[in-house]
Amino acid sequence: MQNETRQPLLEPYMLGDLRLRNRVVMAPLTRTRADNPGHVPTDLMRQYYEQRASAGLIISEGVWVSENAQGWHGAPGIYNETQRAAWKAITDAVHARGGRIFAQLWHQGSVSHPSFFGDGRLPVAPSAINPEQLIHVPGGTRMSETPREMTLADIQQAIDEYYNSAQVAKDAGFDGVQIQAGFVYLIQQFLHETTNRRTDEYGGSIENRGRFLFEVLEAVLNVWPSQRVGVKAGPMMTSLVYSEPCHRRSPPLNTFMNG
Repeated sequence: MQNETRQPLLEPYMLGDLRLRNRVVMAPLTRTRADNPGHVPTDLMRQYYEQRASAGLIISEGVWVSENAQGWHGAPGIYNETQRAAWKAITDAVHARGGRIFAQLWHQGSVSHPSFFGDGRLPVAPSAINPEQLIHVPGGTRMSETPREMTLADIQQAIDEYYNSAQVAKDAGFDGVQIQAGFVYLIQQFLHETTNRRTDEYGGSIENRGRFLFEVLEAVLNVWPSQRVGVKAGPMMTSLVYSEPCHRRSPPLNTFMNG
């Protein structure tokens, strides 16, 4: 009788209180298939996630926490009832195949463009600093513009939007959420001193610059238990391009795959 080869990667794993069928985790991959006015997940997306349900855990593509958070054409949202119902069809399909799925909560901050907003308003950010990124808009790419610096009311609104999206994700049947706090997006813009020049309680010291992340995390933890919440973090990508002469110019963000 041939000896069976043990495959630890394929053995079940307990992630907190959540049993995964194996230790394979599918990373978040933006596929821009919610190409509709309401940023609603589509049946093609249902098929996509259902086909990959054999992974122990799927982390969804980045999903916008609000209309204000958008900045990548074709990405889906998770902040209203229509989107919730569409995501529920996806999570049901993944669960029917024995899979688990987390939603990645996403706010692009300054890495956006006024053309995403019906009134042409500027994207918001910790400070009015243009990240000089190529933004994926309908029909191609355009350079980012200088964003509007967030007021304290704007910051509180963004925190509330994370809370709402976390609740919508829970109601949609997700098994947990991951907060996108890496790359060049809103949370990282608060954390990094190059993109955060504020002089109030959200700027200056690392404790102040980290305040937004921890307040977002606290809001999400009011919806989900801690074992069902992850934070995707890391250093700001070196592909950032700044107009300031003290920074080295390098390839724009669109040369990299969003995650």
